[in-house]
Parts: sequence; C-alpha cells; structure tokens
Amino acid sequence: LFITPKRKSSYRSDSEPSPEDKRLKESNSPAKISCDEDEVMEALGSKIDLVLSKLSNLETKMEELNAAVKGLQSKVTSLEREVDSVKTKQKTLDEYFTSMEQSSVFVDEQVQDLIAKTNKNNDDVSDTRRKLLYLEAYSRRENLKFEGIPETFASSEEDGAIQRGDVSTENTKAVLTDFFERVLGIEDAKNIEFQRVHRMGKPRKENGRERIIIVRFLRFSDRERVLKCGRKLKETGYKMYEDLPKEIHEMRKLQMEKLKNARKDGKRAYFSRSEPDKLYINGKYVKM
Repeated sequence: LFITPKRKSSYRSDSEPSPEDKRLKESNSPAKISCDEDEVMEALGSKIDLVLSKLSNLETKMEELNAAVKGLQSKVTSLEREVDSVKTKQKTLDEYFTSMEQSSVFVDEQVQDLIAKTNKNNDDVSDTRRKLLYLEAYSRRENLKFEGIPETFASSEEDGAIQRGDVSTENTKAVLTDFFERVLGIEDAKNIEFQRVHRMGKPRKENGRERIIIVRFLRFSDRERVLKCGRKLKETGYKMYEDLPKEIHEMRKLQMEKLKNARKDGKRAYFSRSEPDKLYINGKYVKM
C-alpha cells in the first residue's frame, strides 16, 4: 500500500499581491514616474539642443548662401550692364563700319570716276600733243636737212665767209647751191630761193665732223623737187631727209623695217604728210 505524500501548497491570501502586481505598482508609483519623466525630458532637451544647433548652423549657412546669391546677383547685374555696354558699342561699331563701307563705296566710285577722267585727260593730252607735233611738222614742211657736206674754211673774206682762228663761218648758201648742182644734178640750182640756210650746232675745228646743214626753202615746190633727187645720194656718204620733230622721227624709226620690207615686196609704202608718224601700205594705215 502506497501512500502519496502531500504537496506543500502555496497558500496566498487574497491580501498578498503577486510579483507582477508589485512591479506594476512600483512602476506606477509617483517617485518612479517622476524619475522617468526627468530622463525623457533630459533626452528630449538634448535632442532639442541638437536640433536647435543644426537649425542655427542651417540658418548661418542660409545667410551665407543668401550673401553668396546676392553677390552672384550683383555680379550678374554687373555682367548684364557690361553686356549691354558691349552690345551698345557693337551696335555703334556696326553703324560705324556700315558708314565706312558706304564711304568706301563712295570713294571707290569717286576714284573710278577720277581714273576715267584722268584717262580721258591723258588721251586728250596725248591727242593735243600729237596735234601740236603735226603742227610743228607742218611748220617745218619747207625744211630739209643735209649730212656729210664738208664745211669749208676761208683764209680771208670770200663770198661772205670769214675765218676766225680755227673755226669758220662759211657762205653756207653757196656751198649748198654747189651741192645741188654738182651732186644732185639740178642745173638751175641758182634759181632756188631759200628763206634761211645754216649749219646746226657750234662750229668745230677743221678736222671735226661736218655739221648738219638745215635749209628752209622759199617755195614748197622747190623743196619737193630737191627731195625727189634724194635717190641719187645712195652710196655717196651724203644724207638728205625731212626736218621733223624728234618724237615723230623716233616713231618713224620704229616703223622703217615695215616700210623697207613692204617696198621690197613691191608694195606702195609711205608716211602720211598730214600725220607724218603714220605708215600706210597700199593705202591702208598700219598700226605700230
């Protein structure tokens, strides 16, 4: 026979509280509540101080940012003013260059006009000069020049010639008349009248080169008759040619090759009487 032992039962009277009740009671006690509130307030105060510190820093940064923004705005405003100034200057420069271009076009037109007028004036001057040359040539149309005729020296007064030392003034008219008779074969040479006969340049010594004789005939017909005898002077050492202005003589000289070649080919080649620098071959004007 087994007898089961009795367990000790924990008998708790209704007046004794449980541990949970004790803990709850302790937590709800005024002292405990006051302590917890202090801790919470202390934690909140610390957090609030941190937030306020951050807000203060943020406010400082905002002020700095505002200052920076204001500085940037000031710089932007200054830049805008400078840009406006540059635009104004650019506009002024554009207007200036436009004016300069217009002035340049005007000047170019004036220059072109002046060039055209200058060219016309040059043409007019050349034409006038040519006409003056033709007039000068016409005024010399009664003249002829002779080269190679010896210059005589007289020891005493003879036919109007007087020797003075080693230079001589001769009777050039008599010398030329004798030349016409003896060399050109003009029998009535004494009947040919001259307005003036003389040698060109200063007198030379006896052994010097003969000076050219220039003669101005009284009648143009006599001049032409003597000029036609010029072919008799070939290979004689004498020369006879028209008295022309130097410019016309040079222009003729440049065309002599054409004239000689044309005559060799049997063509009629000659220089104009009225415009003595112009060469004609078979009646047609040949440009230089």
